Amino acid sequence: MKNSYLTLFFTISLAISAFSQNLLTEDFVYDPVDSLEETRNWHRSGVNFLNNVTVVAPGLEYVDYVGSGRGNSCRITNDGDGDILLRNFPTAVISGSVYLSFMFRIDSMPATVTQGYFICLNPNTGGTYLNTALYIKRLSSTEFNVGVRKTSPVNYSNKVFETGKTYLGVLKYAIHNGVNDDSSSVFVFENGVPTTEPSQVLAASTDGDDFTGQATVVLTNNYAQTGMKGVDVQVDGIRAGTSWETSVLAMISSVENEKLRATFYIRNAPNPFAQNTTIEYQIPNRGFVNLKMMDASGKPCAELVNEMKEGGKHTLDYNATGLPAGVYTCKLLWNGLAVSDQMILVK
Repeated sequence: MKNSYLTLFFTISLAISAFSQNLLTEDFVYDPVDSLEETRNWHRSGVNFLNNVTVVAPGLEYVDYVGSGRGNSCRITNDGDGDILLRNFPTAVISGSVYLSFMFRIDSMPATVTQGYFICLNPNTGGTYLNTALYIKRLSSTEFNVGVRKTSPVNYSNKVFETGKTYLGVLKYAIHNGVNDDSSSVFVFENGVPTTEPSQVLAASTDGDDFTGQATVVLTNNYAQTGMKGVDVQVDGIRAGTSWETSVLAMISSVENEKLRATFYIRNAPNPFAQNTTIEYQIPNRGFVNLKMMDASGKPCAELVNEMKEGGKHTLDYNATGLPAGVYTCKLLWNGLAVSDQMILVK
């Protein structure tokens, strides 16, 4: 049913490398706001309700996920109808698969919550035809199931999840060559980040009409549904791509522009150092800064900065008391970019 799009797809692929590319990254690396609407390319659709999708501090953390602890997070909570926000891909995906990875944490599910969704995809056909949605079904005030909906109905897993715990979710829409055989599936992980796509999904569905492609990530705050009234959810580390590698494993961009290198760096002196050293870093302009010390295995051993900073030079004194001698890395994250400095501790 999609043969008419093949020529267009391959043309786009050659022009902008649409195959196996990262389509979207959102770590909410900016100040908390009362409404995400019209911020960083998020646009509202439909009625402007009082219950907004907001940005709050701090961000979510999930060990080994590339989007963990980078900025803030978005919060979805309401006392009734709320907004729906959309952010478009640079180009629609009309062949292959779309992967949408993100961290999420359900903080509250009062009795008014039955079942519903807060994140999904929207196709390239115009309008809102929300699909490939991660659903939650309330079992109690502290437990829930997770499912997925292509168009209808919802297919749930029997696995029980808990409130107050951060999970890594992955939604996938796979485009096939037949008629109405495209599939929507969901993975949810409690710990670890698989380096390849697992063969076993948590839940999947092929029910309903196929779409010609996918073009948008959607955050919805009980919009056009009734089962999420009173829910409190946080979502962070959103990545969309055309493969597992360009979504779940999508790396933070490195600094390659020489002009940027002059205004975005980190260093310390003295180095090597016995106990105390001064860390100096510079960022080009205002943004959310995360500065961490990591040991030789890559395990974080200290978080030194995790807040908004003005552009320019910054210094801080670091005392390594309690750490064994060895080689450490001080990693600076700012607005989607990363630089690091090797530090040698001698004792």
